[in-house]
Amino acid sequence: MTDAAEPRKLPRAVAVRLADVTRHFNALTHAMGDFGDDFDLDLFEAAAMSHDPDELARVYAVERPFELLDNYVVELGAAGLVEAGVYQPGGEPARGITILRALRDVGVISTARCERLERIHRVRTDVQHEYPDVRSHSVHEAAHLLVSELPGFMKDYADWLRELGFAKPDA
Repeated sequence: MTDAAEPRKLPRAVAVRLADVTRHFNALTHAMGDFGDDFDLDLFEAAAMSHDPDELARVYAVERPFELLDNYVVELGAAGLVEAGVYQPGGEPARGITILRALRDVGVISTARCERLERIHRVRTDVQHEYPDVRSHSVHEAAHLLVSELPGFMKDYADWLRELGFAKPDA
C-alpha cells in the first residue's frame, strides 16, 4: 500500500490560476470601488453609456477582471474534473455551463452556487462577445454576485483538491 499521507503536487494549470485569483479579485473590487462604496449602479450605467474615454475605461476596469475571474472558475473546474477522472484530457472541451454543472453533479459545489455561477458566466459570455444589448445593469449585478460567490467557490474547490489528494494551495 502506498503512503497516503504524501499529497500530490498541484497540476501547473491549477497552481498558476490559483496563484493569480487574488490579484484579479483585488483589481475587481478596487475598480468597483471607483463607483462609490456600494458600487453605485447609476454611476456605473452612466459611465458605460458615456462617450468619454476616461469613463469607459472605468467600466472596462470592472469588466476585465470580472471576465478573467469567471474564466478561472471554469478553467479550474475543468482541470479538477480531469484530475478526478470525470473528463479525459485531450477530449472534447466542455463549455462553461457544462463544467459548472459537472462540479455540482460530483458534489464540489451546491446547486444554488452552481446556478449563481451560471448567471455570472452567461453575463461574462455576453460581455466577452460584446453583444450590444448587454446592459450595464447585468454586468453590475453579475460583478456583485461574483465578488460574493468567489470566496465560497475557492473554499469548495480547495477542499475538493485535498479530497483528490493534492497539496494545499500556496495562495
